[in-house]
Amino acid sequence: MTVYFTSCVPAALRLNGAYVGVIDGFARRVEVAAGDRVFVEAVPSDDRLPANFMLRGVPPTSAPDSADMFLMGGDMLVAINRYMHKDTSLSALCQARFLGNLVTLYRQGGVKLCCERADGGVELTDLDEGFASAAMSEGEVGGYPVLCIYAKGRLAIVSTEGRLAFSNAVNSYSLGDMLGVTIKFLTCAGAVGECSYSYDGKTFCLVSSRTVETRPVPESVRHFAFFESVLTRADPSKYLSKELKGRAGELGGYLGDFVDVIVPPQKFYEVTGEKRAAGLVYGQGHGVHDVRFFATDMAGGLVENIREVEY
Repeated sequence: MTVYFTSCVPAALRLNGAYVGVIDGFARRVEVAAGDRVFVEAVPSDDRLPANFMLRGVPPTSAPDSADMFLMGGDMLVAINRYMHKDTSLSALCQARFLGNLVTLYRQGGVKLCCERADGGVELTDLDEGFASAAMSEGEVGGYPVLCIYAKGRLAIVSTEGRLAFSNAVNSYSLGDMLGVTIKFLTCAGAVGECSYSYDGKTFCLVSSRTVETRPVPESVRHFAFFESVLTRADPSKYLSKELKGRAGELGGYLGDFVDVIVPPQKFYEVTGEKRAAGLVYGQGHGVHDVRFFATDMAGGLVENIREVEY
């Protein structure tokens, strides 16, 4: 079985105690015999603690807390994307009293949110590392008071009950009759999503959304941009041939409910010979994901056919 390793920060990779090399955003390829048990250790280059776990040469049903696992036929991608900080002492990042609730953003190994509610209850939530630089401010959505916790690229909102009502990646937001957010997706075409949410004092509900692509795409990656366009709910019909354009509405049913688009590993190209393909990621649960590969036949820079490729 071929196993690919990546890391959210540069890290030294050890397998069964032996140094293999440095891993980062580019996958490092390792062969593991079926049935073998391999002790994996990734030592980050910054002040965070190493991540370690046991990898078995069989498809996993759950991933370790520090990683996500992507099953690709008989092979696997292990993405190590969570490291604990060495300093596990508690340090407050920001705090606010909000309508009888005490809301504290703090670090203890990772970034966490504590809502001590007016009714005496306590809610603890792990947040993304991006919230480490957040600030708090009060506002209103739909006439209901809210507490916004905003950092560059991140937004969390606490309700009057002292509960986390919203948390997502955003690039900007606005309050008023509804919550408006913009999200910049990391896609070939620079897709930007604009979403509006209604709010009843407890729950945010998506009312409308639209996605626009902000830059042209080179012909060499148009097949990849096509799949990203389907994922982000943009307009994929502009990537389709005249014969397929009228069937753009069927793409969701054919491709399924995928959550990400990835570049296939080098071995995929070696085995299949496909040049214009992408890996579509489907959630399985517990940090484990399935990856299915789809290739496109193209002419004149437009997709003429879409087919699944076994790998």
